[in-house]
Parts: sequence; structure tokens; C-alpha cells
Amino acid sequence: MSTTGKVILTISICLILLIAGLVGGAVYWWSHHGRQTVEAMGSGMKEGAEAGKKTDNQGCVDQSLERYKKRPGIAGSISTSLFLQGCLIESSPTAGFCDDVPRPIEFMKSASWQIQKCKDAGMADDPYCRQIFAAVQQHCERVRLKPKQ
Repeated sequence: MSTTGKVILTISICLILLIAGLVGGAVYWWSHHGRQTVEAMGSGMKEGAEAGKKTDNQGCVDQSLERYKKRPGIAGSISTSLFLQGCLIESSPTAGFCDDVPRPIEFMKSASWQIQKCKDAGMADDPYCRQIFAAVQQHCERVRLKPKQ
């Protein structure tokens, strides 16, 4: 077999092993964390909507950050984002809440804003914190696109 053939064969075997490892890792993660994630998703938005009836937009963000600090990680970020979305839908408006929030399509501005908000919240090193502020951006985008009455 030529050198080129050996290189192609080696690369192919490595890719197959990498794909098998990724699939195996995903199956392992889902078997250990899937149920928690689904349960967190189901209850998060409902709890947020109940909390939102008693607070304003900023109160929702404050409650969400406290909630996330108690349960950080991927499942916590999903649950917290859903809580925040439900809360923001039901909460009363906070004056100027969306004024400095970049639109989701402003990718660079969004990333910088989310990173800064995580730093301000004391979670600069948390890889999932940004999801919380992405939920704020989604809310503000809905508010901006809502027809004026």
C-alpha cells in the first residue's frame, strides 16, 4: 500500500473512532442527565410565569440569577432560561429595561454584552451564564417587534 493510501486509511479510522466516541459520549450524557433536563424544562417556564406575576422585568432577571447560582451547569442554564422567559412574559415592564440590550442578530455586540452581563453578575468564568442573558435579548426582541396599539 502506498504512503498516501496509509495516510488516508489512518485518517479515516481516526474519524470513525472520533464519531463513535462522540455518539457514545452523547448516549452516556443523555442516560445520566436527560431525565433531569426534561423535568427542568417542563417546570421552569411554569414557575417563571408564576413568579413574573409578582415582579417586574428586572426582578425576573435578579431571581433567575439567584436561581442559577444555586444550580449552575447545563441543566441549570436551560431551566433558568425557561424560568426567565416565563417570568418576563408575565412580569410588569421595567422602565428602560431593553434600552441597552442588543438585538440577537447583532452577533458581536450580543456576545460582548452577554459576557459583560455575566461579569457584572459575578459569573465571568461560567460557560452557560450567557444563555440567561440570551433569554433577555429574546424578550426584548419580542417587545420591539410587538405591534404598537
